[in-house]
Amino acid sequence: MTLLATTSSPSDEASSEPVSPEVRTLAERVFHQLQSAIVRGELAPGSKITEPGLSKTYGISRGPLREAMRRLEAHRLIERVPHVGARVVKLSMKELLELFDVREALESMAARLAAEHMSPEEIQGLRDVLAVHESQGD
Repeated sequence: MTLLATTSSPSDEASSEPVSPEVRTLAERVFHQLQSAIVRGELAPGSKITEPGLSKTYGISRGPLREAMRRLEAHRLIERVPHVGARVVKLSMKELLELFDVREALESMAARLAAEHMSPEEIQGLRDVLAVHESQGD
């Protein structure tokens, strides 16, 4: 089941962002929203991000934001430079290709494991979805 964040913020997209059920704190919610914004390119590689700016955008205090930014840094999505601030990381072509290789391996394994553990009802549900898509192609 997917939950939606219901707090209001200046950005409607940020407030309608799906939040997984295990998200329990404001810092976790903001971490997931920022992570998603970085992955989607809304926060461009190399762009400077500031606590006051993000605090205003997401409508939160700087305490939970700092925690979220520490997590982003631990996940190597942002980098902090003393006396300069934080920036969204830029990946080299080599790093990007390595990430795609890892993602390809993980996604194929996940698909295989999901297929091996699907119930007959789930398989039929996928067949039904496929039939709908094939009928729309005509």
